[in-house]
Amino acid sequence: MRRAIEQDAARPGSLIGECLEVARARELSEEETYVFLAYQALLRLEETQQRHIYLSDIAPFVEPVASQPVAPARKAPSITARIGTGVKRLARSAVEQALHIERSVAELVRIGPAQDSRLKASAGAAGHVQHTAAP
Repeated sequence: MRRAIEQDAARPGSLIGECLEVARARELSEEETYVFLAYQALLRLEETQQRHIYLSDIAPFVEPVASQPVAPARKAPSITARIGTGVKRLARSAVEQALHIERSVAELVRIGPAQDSRLKASAGAAGHVQHTAAP
C-alpha cells in the first residue's frame, strides 16, 4: 500500500502528493499520515458530491448553448465562441466561489456554538466581576 501511495504521490497535481507534503512538514507519524490521507480524500469526495448536487440543482435554469457552426480550421474562433468560453469560465468560478463560501459558513456555524458555550462557561466560572470606572 505504501508503494502505491508513493507512486501516486509522484504524479503532478496528485492529492496524495499534496497530503504527503503536508504530513511530512507536520512530522506526522506513519499512522497519522494514513489517517490524514483518508480524511483529505473524504473531504474531497464530499466537496465533489456537494458540487454535483449544486450543479444538478441549477442545471434546469441554465439555457443550453446553441451549437456553433463548424468553422474551417484555418479561421480563428469567432468572437461569440470566445465570449461563450469566457462566460463558461466565469460561471464555473462563481459556482466554485459560492461553494467555498457555503462551506465556510457551514464551518462557522458548526464551530460557533462550541465557542459560544466555552465563553459562557468561562464567564460563569469567573463569577461576577465588578467593573469600576477610574476617577
